Amino acid sequence: MNKTIIILFLLFSIISCKNNDRETEMERIKNINLGVENMPNHETKYDTIKTKNISDNQKLITELERKLLKSNFKLIKNDNIKQNSYNNCEENKVVVIKGSGIRNYYAKSLVPEKHSPMKNVYPDFVITVYKFENEKVTNKNFEIINNALFSAGRFCNGKAPEKLVQNGNEIFHLSTRAEMFSTYTEKYGEFIKNCH
Repeated sequence: MNKTIIILFLLFSIISCKNNDRETEMERIKNINLGVENMPNHETKYDTIKTKNISDNQKLITELERKLLKSNFKLIKNDNIKQNSYNNCEENKVVVIKGSGIRNYYAKSLVPEKHSPMKNVYPDFVITVYKFENEKVTNKNFEIINNALFSAGRFCNGKAPEKLVQNGNEIFHLSTRAEMFSTYTEKYGEFIKNCH
């Protein structure tokens, strides 16, 4: 009887130590300031957001294309984007976006940047659009994507200038390769957000 109690006590102690080690490791990861170089890791969780294509998805893009043409930009659709993802370093989570409601566009200026110290620098930026079935779902997903995109001081997904806006059932992610072109993502992001 005594041997059984001692064996049970030893087993309980070993199991407790292992659980303690696991909890300590999880706490350590939570307290680390994760960055893009730490994502994903063995503790990373994955969430999936599903988009949905709806037939009225071209109206706003058509308006944007008209505005861009007036400013000497060409808008090119990229049909190769089927999914996208965002790291959330604060929650140690990767948000994966899939479905038929993802569209991607590349906007490139046809004239060089006037104020650039280098010659022949053409501004450009990328717009990724996520469409959802209703505004309530869009609001919820906007918050999830926004929290991920701007987590860890805006550097969890790289250092490129980013702007995220919502218009109705759509979320628009504008990104450019250089800080000097962020004026374009800001300008056209505000246009998208306020276009009715």
